[in-house]
Amino acid sequence: MKTTSKIFILGLVMVMALCYTNSANADSDFATGSPATASVDLDFQIVIPNFIYFRVGTAVAGTVDTITFTPTAAEVATGATTAGAGGDAGGGAVNVDVISNGGNITITEANNGGGNGLYDGIANYISYAQINTGSGAIPAPALSNGPIGNTTTILSGVTNLSDVWTYTYTNPATPPVPGTYTGRVTYTAAIP
Repeated sequence: MKTTSKIFILGLVMVMALCYTNSANADSDFATGSPATASVDLDFQIVIPNFIYFRVGTAVAGTVDTITFTPTAAEVATGATTAGAGGDAGGGAVNVDVISNGGNITITEANNGGGNGLYDGIANYISYAQINTGSGAIPAPALSNGPIGNTTTILSGVTNLSDVWTYTYTNPATPPVPGTYTGRVTYTAAIP
């Protein structure tokens, strides 16, 4: 019976040793004497995801800003440029942020105009090309009437940029029919 107990205890010790070996992967060192020094290594790893953050206008999800142009009769008659109103930065301007670590960023514009522009709800359109975008650090794509719009590119590995895009409306040489013309542009920022 003593032999069986010894074999059982030896087996239990071996199982515990194997469990310890498999679960504890830390480095260890043992030193004796005086002076004695024990040194161990510990590795670290941080996994950073590829990401992009893009903001145009109010930074509240689901909130869409409106830029409004109300040209005077003289501006419409002469084809003058009209400043905008509204936007989260005021005066026809919106705040823009783009933050990414994914390399080059493309910004594309597309609109719901079906290839015709801003619509008065009856049968008349004003081309998106009449709306100009002033930008700086973040290049804004020129607005177009097509369902697949213009694109600009930011060449960078890591990007953390802020800008203000300011919109103006250039009245066409031939005045449009009176009315309220509306449309929505969707900006999309993408990384490879």
